[in-house]
Amino acid sequence: MSSHRLPAVARLRRARWLMTGLVTAITATAVLALGFVASTIDSHSRAIEADRQVEKVAGGLARAIQHDDKNVLDLSTVIDDDLAKGPTAVVVLVRKQGESWKQEHTYLRSLMPSDTEITTLATQTEDHSNGDLYASMLNTSTDITGRKVRVAGTPVYWTDWDNFVVILASSESMDNPGQHRMLVWALAIGGGLLVLLSTAAAYLLSGRSLRQALRLLDEHEQFLGDAAHELRTPLTTLKLLTESRPKPEEVQQTLAEARKLADRMARLVTGLLARARMQTGIAEPERTLLRLDQLAEAVAEEAADDRITVTAHPSVVVGDPQLLGLAIRNMLENGLTHGAVNRSAPVEVHIAEGRVSVRDHGPGIDPVMSASPFDRGAAGRSGRNGIGLALVAWVAQAHGGNASIEPAAGGGTIATLWLPPADITVGVPAGVRM
Repeated sequence: MSSHRLPAVARLRRARWLMTGLVTAITATAVLALGFVASTIDSHSRAIEADRQVEKVAGGLARAIQHDDKNVLDLSTVIDDDLAKGPTAVVVLVRKQGESWKQEHTYLRSLMPSDTEITTLATQTEDHSNGDLYASMLNTSTDITGRKVRVAGTPVYWTDWDNFVVILASSESMDNPGQHRMLVWALAIGGGLLVLLSTAAAYLLSGRSLRQALRLLDEHEQFLGDAAHELRTPLTTLKLLTESRPKPEEVQQTLAEARKLADRMARLVTGLLARARMQTGIAEPERTLLRLDQLAEAVAEEAADDRITVTAHPSVVVGDPQLLGLAIRNMLENGLTHGAVNRSAPVEVHIAEGRVSVRDHGPGIDPVMSASPFDRGAAGRSGRNGIGLALVAWVAQAHGGNASIEPAAGGGTIATLWLPPADITVGVPAGVRM
């Protein structure tokens, strides 16, 4: 990793942790809020159910209270009633005129408050009734073990009887608190797992985004490095030309060389920009039905070098004329450069069946480069090879073809660009412009 990338990478990593932290905080807040709401609703529902249950028991048993002809209280129907045998505590209190309350029957006494508070609740129930039979009253209290309970009191009395009866029914203030605690624990554990999963997902997804950003950063750095490397030599040569003092008869030649250098730099910039835009997905290669032989002839004519000879056969392909022209120019420049050891030797261009081959009569392929001649920056006996051939290989791949360099019989090298030929007998492919 180059040193000038370190600040950018550090910022991206901080952004990754910040994004992960924000997602975790938002998820945790949402989970806590939902858990609180769910727990509160469940608690409220269970409390309502507990109230309903104790009122049902107190009211139901109150209606089962009877007395015989001798005004003796008959509790058999209460004791045998299913409501008096369930999870709800029951106390039957009786008070005669001028006497205190007596507990005639108790069930699940541990769920009831103390005797003093039971007496108080019975008196409050009697006062609360205001002469209404079975007028239940709810109270919140604590049982003898300190648990919070809900107590329902229902009065029972008759006009022909001097006894006053109160049925107290009691249960924990929340119906089945054990299940509520299990729900709270389930919400806590499930919420914690959800937060952990969201954190892991945010970290992984932000890491994937970070990799994409690093890839774009690498491509940006590669573009700048390629541009700097490739433009340095022609710019230096152009500077020397402008600083020289050519003789009057050399002015036209100097201007021609300057124009060639400018054209070369323009082609390099065009190729680099096109590759960068397509690698990042900003642009796609143009798909045009074209004559590869005519394109290659036009590029060779623009090169204006007497050493270039062209043998062309009609060849129709589908591709981007600008990118293909750039690749053919790079192949020609490579052949002219490496074939310069013999100024009289031709650079032969052959086009047929979707192939463009350029042969030079230079020293041949450097053994050091023979394994990877198309790699960006591959170095041979003459130093770095630059990106000219790398662009050729990239253009070929972008068009579904390939590129190769191999030794030529009798010396020199043959560089070949191959593209899938267009089948014009079955019509124009979808998306292709004529």
